[in-house]
Amino acid sequence: MSTPATSPRPSQLPPPSQDHYLGLSGANAMATKALAETEDRILKAIKHHAIVCIHGHVGLGKTFAVHTVLRRRAPAATVRLRYNTGANMNEIRTQLWSRLGLPGEPPQSAGPCDQQIQDALEAEPRVLLIDEVQGLGTKALEYFRTLWGDDAHRAAIILVGSGNARQKILNNPALHSRILDWYQFSPLTPTEVQAIIPAYQQIWAGAQPGLIVYTDDMAGHGSFRNWARITLLLHDALEDNPDLTLSKDLIRWVLSRIDPTTRHTQPRS
Repeated sequence: MSTPATSPRPSQLPPPSQDHYLGLSGANAMATKALAETEDRILKAIKHHAIVCIHGHVGLGKTFAVHTVLRRRAPAATVRLRYNTGANMNEIRTQLWSRLGLPGEPPQSAGPCDQQIQDALEAEPRVLLIDEVQGLGTKALEYFRTLWGDDAHRAAIILVGSGNARQKILNNPALHSRILDWYQFSPLTPTEVQAIIPAYQQIWAGAQPGLIVYTDDMAGHGSFRNWARITLLLHDALEDNPDLTLSKDLIRWVLSRIDPTTRHTQPRS
């Protein structure tokens, strides 16, 4: 008698359309150096059942890169966790219990609850993705360190955070000593901006290099989130008034929506 095929576990990763700021329509995933470096760290974590940390300032594309890589490399094995700042241990255990698909309600006692969570993590290959780690307290960080354990069947752990995420981990020597590799995101360089932005979204496909440089200098600052916000406002302006064209005046008008101190000329058809 043949064994009935089991359905693949649904991915906990969001669809690619949700990775872009406010679901920016037509935005493309760009093959940046940061994306390649992120993939290298994640592959190391999976290969060696290790902990790696991806960190850097907000808006630089950390979560986007991690999601993109994990969709390719471990879509069904990824257990995706993201907690509100200051989440207590009950909230942390409850969400982890749910994400692991454990039946029923988690035990009220921490010991039996943690044992079942640990058993589930070691029962099959898992990748534990913990985003916004800068919002976790010392107890929570220590908890995830103990879950990783010292067993050959332990889960890979990907820590992602901004702000003081690195300092928080440095302040936890037991966790810090177990991190195999780090990668810090930085803003796109001017050269990267000029190479990447024309292919990022159709609006920029025919833009003059000087206009892209001007936009980055004024508000883009090498941040994908900034560029997504600018592009979204431009898209709406051009959609609302098809007679408009991409120009420095239109850019200044959009920038004035982001920063009211920016001088601008009201766009005219």
